[in-house]
Amino acid sequence: MNLRENFRGLLSKRGLSLFLATGCFIGYIPPCPGTYGALQGVLLYWLLKSFPIGFQFTIALGLTLIGIWSVEFIVKDSLRRDPDEVIIDEITGSYIACIGKESLWALMLSIAVFRIIDIFKPFPLKKVEKLRGGWGVMLDDIIAGITTNFLVYLLIKAWGS
Repeated sequence: MNLRENFRGLLSKRGLSLFLATGCFIGYIPPCPGTYGALQGVLLYWLLKSFPIGFQFTIALGLTLIGIWSVEFIVKDSLRRDPDEVIIDEITGSYIACIGKESLWALMLSIAVFRIIDIFKPFPLKKVEKLRGGWGVMLDDIIAGITTNFLVYLLIKAWGS
């Protein structure tokens, strides 16, 4: 294939969904693509944290919608419920976990708590994860992100810093 055909393939629905769902193909890098996705979400938040909170929620909504759309193609194509290379869910969840956090300490705590919740999937995340398609892949990480945001807020308030 030449460069023009590769570019055209990337702009197809399948190519674009693969690019987005895998976090710009970062999801193909072993050994821990989910952690790389979570780091991408934190980095995105860090770059946008000076914007108003309404804008940050709009970004979270946009990531969610992009994730649901792009994951639908990947799940149908791969015949797997939640392929390892799909990390848009971790990007979105960790971004949500960071909203409103200002300090580097709060962001580090957010990513640690988010990954623990995401990996162990306490109730109801295990149940939500079983939903089919893009919703199932995305929703458990969105709930994990919201839960993390709330827990980190409480921890920061409790420690007074």
